[in-house]
Amino acid sequence: MDAFQRAVAEARRQLIHDEGHNVSVRELIRRAGFDDTRRASVARHLNPNQLWPKGHKVPPDIVRALAAVLPISESDLMKAAQVAAGYQARGDEQRDLGFEVARFLGDEEVPEEEKARLRARLLQLIAEDLQRSRGE
Repeated sequence: MDAFQRAVAEARRQLIHDEGHNVSVRELIRRAGFDDTRRASVARHLNPNQLWPKGHKVPPDIVRALAAVLPISESDLMKAAQVAAGYQARGDEQRDLGFEVARFLGDEEVPEEEKARLRARLLQLIAEDLQRSRGE
């Protein structure tokens, strides 16, 4: 069970406690506004037995819809989804640029051309910085 699934499960338990009766995952999905055509894909994101070897990337519309019907804030559920996807969800802390670049370059969904542009730009910035530091 990843961070997103854990957050949804805890919020669902709270919802069940608040309402005094069981709220099935199917009912939760229905309340979130998903019809039968999307039910299976949403349920897959909530299934704790589903493996996500490359990180669990939950579509933002699913996060928003579930947050609207669960006793959890959208921002908390979004952070849990970010953690499940493998991103570092750190409040206002400064982001680690090296980590972000490595994550971007390792993302199979990013086109190789875009990765090549980033590599070229990084090399250009490093070269310019080296020239400046030698000139001082």
